[in-house]
Amino acid sequence: MACSFISASLPLVLLLATLSSKCWSLQIPTARHGHRISPGHIRSSVMRQMSSNNDGDDPSTDSSTKVKFFELDDAFEDDGENVVGTKFFGGNTIKEELYIPEEEEMALELQKVKPKQTKEDSEYNRFQDANAFGDDLARRAGEALQLAINKILYDDSTDDSVATWKENPSIVWETAFPKTNNAGGNSPLMEMKASKDFYNKLDVAILSAKTIESTADTGVVEVRWDVGAVWPNPWESRVLLTGTSLLTVRDDKDNNIITLLKQVDKLDGNKPSDIVGSLTSQLSPRFWDVYHIGMSPSAERDPRLTTLSPSQLSTSRGNKGLLSSYTLSHLPPRLVTEPSLVDTNGRFGRTAQALPNHGFTTAIKTMGPNKEEFVPVSPIEVSISKVEGQDGSLIKWTVPVPPEFASKAVLPLPVIEEGEDDEEDTTSNDDALATSSANTPSKTSSPYSSRRPNTPAPEDPQSLKCNYSLRPPRLVATLPYAGNPQDEEVTELRRQLYQQVVENDGFKPKLDPETKRPVFFFWMNDAKACFTRAGGLG
Repeated sequence: MACSFISASLPLVLLLATLSSKCWSLQIPTARHGHRISPGHIRSSVMRQMSSNNDGDDPSTDSSTKVKFFELDDAFEDDGENVVGTKFFGGNTIKEELYIPEEEEMALELQKVKPKQTKEDSEYNRFQDANAFGDDLARRAGEALQLAINKILYDDSTDDSVATWKENPSIVWETAFPKTNNAGGNSPLMEMKASKDFYNKLDVAILSAKTIESTADTGVVEVRWDVGAVWPNPWESRVLLTGTSLLTVRDDKDNNIITLLKQVDKLDGNKPSDIVGSLTSQLSPRFWDVYHIGMSPSAERDPRLTTLSPSQLSTSRGNKGLLSSYTLSHLPPRLVTEPSLVDTNGRFGRTAQALPNHGFTTAIKTMGPNKEEFVPVSPIEVSISKVEGQDGSLIKWTVPVPPEFASKAVLPLPVIEEGEDDEEDTTSNDDALATSSANTPSKTSSPYSSRRPNTPAPEDPQSLKCNYSLRPPRLVATLPYAGNPQDEEVTELRRQLYQQVVENDGFKPKLDPETKRPVFFFWMNDAKACFTRAGGLG
């Protein structure tokens, strides 16, 4: 868990990050606000049951010792009885225990639900966001370049309303990425096309752009990008590179053509040309990816740059002491989705431990013959703050958007339903819960509950919101904590972190604009959020 502080120009954030290696510490269940089943509940229930089975001492679940680690083909085989991949770490758990057909079928039904909102309320157009693309040339160049990339990587169709992107035959290209003469040598698009054949998967998203200088028909535009790739090794490591490019372009508005004249690429971090170091640090198997082998692909990790340059520290007005136990990291800008709500259930409601229903935009079928490809991302960030003039706390989740999904120009927003539908759902499900508590659970029902049977039902959340935004760069101070966001111990850890970072080392924290208090966050490193390119977070 990590608490974060942010200075005036470059945020310094204090974070408490979950670092527990216990198998039962998976925090992927979906909150049941309003008693509706979330699209992410299908995946969550499987993870909870898998972790529970691993905790038991049942000698019948010992087949993991009979399977060698390198027998990947056997591990991923679906023979109709064993759930794919559960032979590793999960034991020989049969499908009747993990696979719930009713919930899998519900995923298909949820995909058919049509939003009731207007078009403006149900989608987010990235290139119309002035915070990411602040001027006309930046918007035109960013949108044209993204469409040209999407044609190569995803075979997306042409959009006549978007400018055509072309490369000058005598283009100048300075980059850390390797060049091959067979792919065109000096053509960024041709090199990307050649790289597509090497990686198991390649994704590129243009996140923002701003014009640095411009003349009558040319200009220099700085674009920020994310490059994601699945490495061709046995465990299919997922790597993420972030950085910027300075593009010198000629804008022919009469013919709606933008021509690239020069491109200079830089990676984020202290070594903007160290492509080898940026890649190799992400290729080793991570604990949670190994634990989830066969259940989910390797996760894409939000980058944390721990080797800081003087310029990154100059605006923070502090200096880390030799006896300080926290870790300083720089977080580059990322596109994120941010569901939030006002919770009145307090610490014991445990609302912050799970993504809320209204943060999801699709349902993902993760098992069976119609299973979909998806991209897990980690960690999930949680912030809890007071609400001025109201009871309860504002809980906000921040989930980084993978470049595969961020490459789309228009992103779906969640369907948020409040009012009469919630009241009807609450009544019917309360009756169902009362009936269920008096009877023996069915064979296919989950034995796990989000609350104890004798405790009162939690109050419904208020002020449900969800939006996309470009997260600004941040300087983050973190302390490790093997727990959950609403544990009582968090209060003391926040005090320790504040004392070390602010009182002892002189850093200036970012203050909440409403409460004027330091901003703290919690990183759930043992949780994964999953995206599909077509539907988003599911």
